[in-house]
Amino acid sequence: MAIKHSLLLSTAILGIFLGTQLAEAMLIVPYWKGISVEEFFVFYNLYGKALHQFYSPLTIAATILPVFTFVWSLFKKQKIDPLLWIMVVFTLLFFSSYFVYFKEANLSFANRTIANELLPDKLNEWANWHWGRVTCEAIAFVCGLFLLTKVK
Repeated sequence: MAIKHSLLLSTAILGIFLGTQLAEAMLIVPYWKGISVEEFFVFYNLYGKALHQFYSPLTIAATILPVFTFVWSLFKKQKIDPLLWIMVVFTLLFFSSYFVYFKEANLSFANRTIANELLPDKLNEWANWHWGRVTCEAIAFVCGLFLLTKVK
C-alpha cells in the first residue's frame, strides 16, 4: 500500500513537472526566439533567476520521489516491474541533463557570454536539448501511469 502511495506521488509530480516543461517549450522558448537579441538578454536578466527558482524545486521533487519509490521497492525486496526501472532511468536522464548541458547554457545566458550573432543558434540548441529532456520526462510519466494501473 505504501509503495502505491509513493508511486502515486511520483507520477503526480512527474505529470506536473512535464506540464511545466511543455509550457516552457511551447510558450517561453518561441517567445525567446521571436524577440531581438537585446530583448532576450534583458528578459533573461530580469526573469532568468525566477525561472531557475521556479524549476529547481520541481526538478528536485520530480527526481527524488521516483528514485525514492524505486529504492523503497528494492528494500522491500519486491520483484521490481521493468516499468519502474524504465521510469527511474529516464528520471535520472532528465535530471542529469541539467548538469550535462543546461547549467552551463543557462549561465551563458545570464552572464551574456554568447556573441549576439550566435544567440539564435544557441536558442535552437537549447530548445533541442529541452525537447530531449521533455521526452525523458514523458517516458517516466507514462511509465508511472502504467505502473499505477498494475499496483494493488
